Amino acid sequence: MIDAPDHTTEKRGDRSALAWLLAALLGIALSAAAGAMSYGYTTAQAEQRFSDVVDYVATQSLSYDAFNSAYATKNLIRVMEIAGEVARDIERDASADNATLEQYADQFNVRALIVTDTSGNLVSESSTDNVGYESLAAYLKETPVLEVATHPLKSYTARITLADDSVADIGCVARQDGEGIVVAVRHQSAKAVASNTLKLQSLLDGYETIDSGNIVIENDGKVVATNAVEPTMSGVFDLPATDAVIVDGIKERCLAGKVRLVNANGEWYLGTFGKARQFYVYTYAPARRYFETVAVVVASVLALYGGVIATVALARRRAERQRFADLLQQERNYGDKLAKAAREASSANSAKTEFLRRMSHDLRTPINGIRGMVEVGDANADNLQKQTECRSKIWTASGLLLDLANEALDMSRLESGQVDLELVPTNLVVLTREVRDILERQAEERLVTIICDQQALDHPYARASVTHLKRLLVNVAGNAVKYNRRGGYVRLTCREVEPVDGVPVYEYTIADNGIGMSEEFQQHLYEPFTREEQQVEGASSGTGLGASIAKQLVELMGGTMSFTSALGQGTTFTIRLPLEKCERSEIPQAARVGAGDSDALQGLRVLLVEDNDLNAEIAQFTLDRAGAIATHVKDGESAVETFAASAPHEYDVVLMDIMMPGIDGLEATRQIRALDREDAATTPIIAVSANAFADDRRLSREAGMNAHLSKPVSSQELIEALAHIAADAS
Repeated sequence: MIDAPDHTTEKRGDRSALAWLLAALLGIALSAAAGAMSYGYTTAQAEQRFSDVVDYVATQSLSYDAFNSAYATKNLIRVMEIAGEVARDIERDASADNATLEQYADQFNVRALIVTDTSGNLVSESSTDNVGYESLAAYLKETPVLEVATHPLKSYTARITLADDSVADIGCVARQDGEGIVVAVRHQSAKAVASNTLKLQSLLDGYETIDSGNIVIENDGKVVATNAVEPTMSGVFDLPATDAVIVDGIKERCLAGKVRLVNANGEWYLGTFGKARQFYVYTYAPARRYFETVAVVVASVLALYGGVIATVALARRRAERQRFADLLQQERNYGDKLAKAAREASSANSAKTEFLRRMSHDLRTPINGIRGMVEVGDANADNLQKQTECRSKIWTASGLLLDLANEALDMSRLESGQVDLELVPTNLVVLTREVRDILERQAEERLVTIICDQQALDHPYARASVTHLKRLLVNVAGNAVKYNRRGGYVRLTCREVEPVDGVPVYEYTIADNGIGMSEEFQQHLYEPFTREEQQVEGASSGTGLGASIAKQLVELMGGTMSFTSALGQGTTFTIRLPLEKCERSEIPQAARVGAGDSDALQGLRVLLVEDNDLNAEIAQFTLDRAGAIATHVKDGESAVETFAASAPHEYDVVLMDIMMPGIDGLEATRQIRALDREDAATTPIIAVSANAFADDRRLSREAGMNAHLSKPVSSQELIEALAHIAADAS
């Protein structure tokens, strides 16, 4: 008997087969999906890793360039300073022969010192190696170098790369004892230059091929850095043939930042490229290491569906952890190297940071005094004696604020080379007395005696930049008062000494018996923002700019400045300035009137142009007290309209602010001078502005103004200027 087919079993088998088929299809689908996802992930990971390399090269190459530029600049500045010091020593010793230059070369630790004539021909030299005049003659006869001889205040410095790849840093200044050029040379071998220069190759020290793949950096088609091979003895990188083929394949197949497969000698690689500044960065790694991950994922899916998500998640977490660990390790490796460069890069700002910190303190001290005295005055409104005392202290504190602002501005203008000397006929005796008068009050407060000795000055009339000479003497003598002991003295003398090259020379001596300076501080006296640690009771510590400003002002006027000092005994400064003599008759005689004289300007009609209400109120008060008749307008446009609408000669003088909204004071002056009326060209116009430098005065004159007063303007200065105008008009 034949059993009937078990249709249920048959159906179950069919379903089982179908299930296996579905399972197989699902496994294939899941494997394909997992494989595709894994492939996409690995390529994205490669793109990110390669992109990080490009970004890192771009960022760090900027830092390396900055470091290398700063190092070279520092050497050039030093060699130029040495040339200047040698020029002064030659003038002092009156000798520039080879033996003397050899002594100077040893003293300043330079390879060569060269003295040429104005045409660049050799006069004398000292050279300790093969770099001397013979190897540098072509450079020393170039126009920028020769211009130094014809412009004594000019200097020149350059870095010259020689045939053997060594470098010569040269600094050129004019001889001070005659015509010619002094050249200082610091020579570095190619090996020394390389050891002091950060190179792109060092960027790749932390990138191992096993972790980051191969990296090739090109510039103009030439390999300049790579972690694939070590450079040859000459510094050239010879890529292996396989690597060269891969790089060529990346150039042909890849888009910037996108990973593509590249075949080289039958093996596949993942590669891409990017541009970092002027460099092209090619990165690549064997595709096998990435595809192995895909194979593992696919095998895991086929073995167990349930483990796919866990496996992928685990692989992702592990990959992320590994990537983070790699980046962290790379940052640690380069952190130490960059820390030193960062410290050196920031060291140039440390002194200025300290200056700002001190300046903040120094500014807040008088501001606190001003605000405090206002509060004290308000609390003692009925006490006239207390009110007078408060006003006096407010005036003193505001003067300190003005000194701080002037020193900061002077330093800025001197460093930028924007200071112009305005030479006018001057009585040096009167100028020195004015300096004494400026410091007299401060000296009295500190019980210091100022002795002004000018008996040896037979001819006190000379052409000088009054503003800058007075600033120079106030800086030096003011420090002598400030850092003196109670009951001490400051002796200020001026005398004429032997002329130099036919030019009269005046010598100022400022001597005191104060606290003196330590030998260590004397070495840094002229450096900006430096101050002596020792302090004098009751004296502010200052900005640390006064000596530096004084030194630069002396050099700007073509003079010399020296000093001697002993700690606890005092200091003596000697300043010598070449000044052209003039006659007494050439010196203008200014009218002297009192600020409180009620009829000093009686009937003088003044057009006051001032946009600031507080400044206008002060000027109005001063003019009314002196008997003037003032008309106030608040901007340049109103000034032009008011003058144009006035009757001829209705105004005797115009006081013009410079910085105003709309039409400024300069343009308003031009428009007034251009009016078609007789008094437009003859009415005096005086600038009253916070712009206090020589070029500001020049701009005022060019616009058509007759005089320039710098804010803050005292009542005395304003009345005297207007009285002078009134005297000329009469």
